[in-house]
Amino acid sequence: MDWNRVKSIFIYILIVINICLFVLNYKEGQKYTLTSEQEKAVYELLSNNNIGVYTNLIKKFSPMRQLAVTTPVFDNDSIRSVFFDKNEEIKITVDFDRTVFKGESKTVTLYGNILVFECPDGTGAIENLTQKKAAESAENFINSLTFEGRNNIEMEKVSEYENGYLVEFNELYGKSSVFCSSRNVYITEDGIISMVSEFYNIEGYTGEKRQICSCDEALLTVLYDIKNSGDEMPTGAYIEKIELGYDLQAQSDISQINTLKLVPCYRVFISGFDKPFTVDAYTNEIAEIKNSDFIQEEAQYENSSV
Repeated sequence: MDWNRVKSIFIYILIVINICLFVLNYKEGQKYTLTSEQEKAVYELLSNNNIGVYTNLIKKFSPMRQLAVTTPVFDNDSIRSVFFDKNEEIKITVDFDRTVFKGESKTVTLYGNILVFECPDGTGAIENLTQKKAAESAENFINSLTFEGRNNIEMEKVSEYENGYLVEFNELYGKSSVFCSSRNVYITEDGIISMVSEFYNIEGYTGEKRQICSCDEALLTVLYDIKNSGDEMPTGAYIEKIELGYDLQAQSDISQINTLKLVPCYRVFISGFDKPFTVDAYTNEIAEIKNSDFIQEEAQYENSSV
């Protein structure tokens, strides 16, 4: 038997198989990629409705799995060590599922997986506060929350807010943002004034991959939602940012649920609107989301009843 010939045939077979696999993978990738015609069509439709696009469209929409998360449990010692001085006297009040830690100048309130930090006089003066300094100070404060362990936090936005800045963070899992796992820090020249956080422990992907809608389909859903709501589109409106990540659909009482499944969602930020539009990428419907503004109001209401 001519072994050299057999080896050559075997090598040729491997090359052909690799070429076939490459072609199949390429076709599969193209299947879930926006075409130039789709991009052109959505740009024209938005333009006809006086909406500009100042960001890139998300061109890939490969099938995605859900993301499993659990609600964390914070122990008293961790809260003490992270937020209060070693010898500081702290009063702890427990009322059903809400725990309040009140120190000399700081208050920490736990409500399920929501943590609210308040320091009305500020954590320490910051000279010549700028947006950059605010971002750096907020990031340092977030990094000091040592009980977070393996969490990977990314700064999302810095905006002017009541004589200071609001610095917003989201958690990342791989390359995907977890929109509902957030940290919103309010900072002035007096330092950190408050932080409203929603925490989840990410357990990993769950379930089978399911097809998601494309970016252009999500944008059309947002456009139709605005028209059907009766709201007028702000003059000179434009799309600031489009994100694809994970979020939690509305629940009646998140604090009583141990394991949750997040769904892939698009978030569309449009100038002139206070909040982003969130689209469930599985159903291509506007999603009802328990957002941070609601959480903050809820936490403040709970605090006022102490």
